[in-house]
Amino acid sequence: MSDSRTTAELGGMNLDVFRRYAGISLPRHVSYPMPTWWHDVDAADAGAMLHDAADQAPARDVSLYLHVPFCETLCRYCACTRVVLPRKTAGSRERVERYLAAVRGEIGRLGHMFGDGRSLGQVHWGGGSPTYLDAEQVDQVHRTVFEAFHMAPDAEIAMEVDPRRVTFEKLVALRRAGVNRVSLGVQDFNDRVQEHVRRIQPFEMIRDVVDGCRKLEFDSVNFDLIYGMPFQTVDTIRETVETTIGLSPDRIAFYHYAQIPEKIAVQRGMDYTKLPDSETKLRMFLTGLSMFEAAGYVFIGLDHFARPDEQLARSVADDSVQRNFQGMTTGGGLHLLGVGASSISHLQDVGFLQNVKGVEGYLTRMERDETPIERGKRFSPDDLIRQAVMHQLYCLAEVRPETIERRFNIDFGEYFERELTILDELQRDGLVTLGDDGIIKVTKPLGRVLIRNVGAVFDAYLDPDAYRKGEREYFSANA
Repeated sequence: MSDSRTTAELGGMNLDVFRRYAGISLPRHVSYPMPTWWHDVDAADAGAMLHDAADQAPARDVSLYLHVPFCETLCRYCACTRVVLPRKTAGSRERVERYLAAVRGEIGRLGHMFGDGRSLGQVHWGGGSPTYLDAEQVDQVHRTVFEAFHMAPDAEIAMEVDPRRVTFEKLVALRRAGVNRVSLGVQDFNDRVQEHVRRIQPFEMIRDVVDGCRKLEFDSVNFDLIYGMPFQTVDTIRETVETTIGLSPDRIAFYHYAQIPEKIAVQRGMDYTKLPDSETKLRMFLTGLSMFEAAGYVFIGLDHFARPDEQLARSVADDSVQRNFQGMTTGGGLHLLGVGASSISHLQDVGFLQNVKGVEGYLTRMERDETPIERGKRFSPDDLIRQAVMHQLYCLAEVRPETIERRFNIDFGEYFERELTILDELQRDGLVTLGDDGIIKVTKPLGRVLIRNVGAVFDAYLDPDAYRKGEREYFSANA
């Protein structure tokens, strides 16, 4: 196949440019600064940062992330902090109850600091697999949340759902507990792919869960999909996307599979010879992009889609969209308080804090009445400026210098003189356009596909010429 024909098939994208930029290992910028640059903090540092955030005037509302690490089985692609604990294992319920007691204790601590004078705008259950818990356990944690915080009347209460571990009766219990948005871990509909990654969930299973959610009137039903795994092809991705569109989820995350077996042992069981190459993965993504947009979905950020009337799409208009460790989400401007092993707090204008990753370490600290926080990063003035730029770039696919100048009282052109010089080269290669009004726009599809290369230009923690380098191990794999 000639390059000219390939370029036409890829919507006019210059394949030579793509090849040159796509081979560089770059951060995903789910945070800025990335965790690579977070330093250890002691109890006094962590406590001071929490108090600084709690004492902000005017008081910010909050969002709560609850991490449930338990799973019945292990999926080969998984990079989450998790504990594989089959329910039939002796002592499994006691282990889970011990963990939930610590979680409830941490919720109480945070509620004591942040509960007065604020509303809780969001609760997000992540994992692991939160649907590992039974209805009584979910209800116990929710009662603790309601006791510790004032819940906003329109609060979003979301839960990640494993379709293999949820019945209609459990959906009823979740709805009764207040859950109003669910995100289904679908990943892929192809039988061979499911078998290889050890995530067997037939179409009928997914369909029945979606039907149950619609019957119970959840506000939003979301799908998580992954492309780039072994045995996936452009054709199988097309079939998965067609099936997804047929089930009509409200929001879709279309994630690129991150293959990092040197850090994630379970991925070593993957058949590397069946992994698609970078150009095939590009075609997979562009196939999904064109099909989702043709079906009426709005393309948001790097890898998310939503129906125009869904809250995520509406949040783009009012700039409450954000990119964090949960992907593209609503609730921008809220303090994000992480609860549980490995969870991350984003204290607006203050910094990041992360709990101990291991479950046993988390339990030991909580049961000793010690802080479970292991590391963090207090923001510098430069961090905040660049964080605002990254937000606009990844969430809105553009940077508006005027808003950055007004917020931080800087001259954008002077502050980012070096970066704008580099962007001139990216403009020549077709990744961005630099308008006469100063607005930096990311092109579509090339710039959106290579948006990490644009983000790297503004990342002060990276080599200034990082986007030109081919040093694949230069950046942190968990970035």
